[in-house]
This record gives sequence, C-alpha cells and structure tokens, in this order.
Amino acid sequence: MTELRRPALLDGKHDRTFLDSGATSLDHWLRHQAGQSDRGNTARTWVLADSEYRVVGYVAMSMTGVVLDQAPKKLQSGRLDPIPALLCGRLAVDQRHRGLGLGTMLVRLLLTKATEANRTAACRAVVVHALDSEAKAFWERFGFHPFTAGAEERDLFMLTSEIEATLSRLLA
Repeated sequence: MTELRRPALLDGKHDRTFLDSGATSLDHWLRHQAGQSDRGNTARTWVLADSEYRVVGYVAMSMTGVVLDQAPKKLQSGRLDPIPALLCGRLAVDQRHRGLGLGTMLVRLLLTKATEANRTAACRAVVVHALDSEAKAFWERFGFHPFTAGAEERDLFMLTSEIEATLSRLLA
C-alpha cells in the first residue's frame, strides 16, 4: 500500500492534479472549486495524500439544513425547521488506490467530524447526495438510509445517534 499522510485539510502544498477518481465532476471540483469553497467558508475539504502530497482521496463537508416537511419521519425531531445536518458534498478516491480501504477511511473521518460538530453546535444527521447508484450502494453499506423509498432515491442520511455504532463497526 502507498504510504499515506494523516488526513488533513486541503491547502496549497497538496497536488490536486494527481487525483483521477473516474468521475470528472468530482476531480474538477477538487482542482477548481475546493479552494474557493474553503476561502468562502462554504465547505471544508479533508484529503488523504501520499508522501509527496499527491491527493489520493478527499471528502468535502459543510453544514446544511433539511426542510422539516421534506425530511423522513426518522429524521424529524420536534419542530426545528430546518433540521441541522452535516452535508457530505463530495467523496472521491483515486482509481489507482481503490480497494485499499480509503473510502472507508474517509467515511470514518466524516462521521468523526459529525460527532464533533454535534457536540459543538448540534447536528441531527449526516446527509449525502449519492452521485449514482454505485455511490448509493457504497453509502448504504455504512448504514445510510434513503430519504424516501425507491430505487431512484439518491438522497441519504444517517442520524448522529447511529454514528457511534457505525464507527465501532468500522474500527473492529
């Protein structure tokens, strides 16, 4: 396995051009928009990089709100509208590094950051919009639930109350 640095916030020393996730939109966002999103305080991008600072995976996250009347019953709690949540805007792993558990590492990082956000500012859930059916299946393996029933639904969530059990399973 390639020697990796600890997960870190994206900064100028990271080589964003190396990543080839197979999804043009995810690669383009990292190269051209991640820095702007960070400077604008609209998303933070955490990266996995090799010893030469080449990005081999990333997860972008920001705070969001889920409109109460559009939320699944399981997500609704009280009358708070919108419902506070952590949004996973993007997650990608370089194709040359697939099968090494990097996606799982990034999900673990995302869920850990969600528990930290919940302790600091209250966060009811982690929300994801899966890019396609393959990505949806990836998230469902970790216990994410679709907002509505149906094969076409790609909006998924996990309650913060479910994260501890998921993290325990991932660390086992």
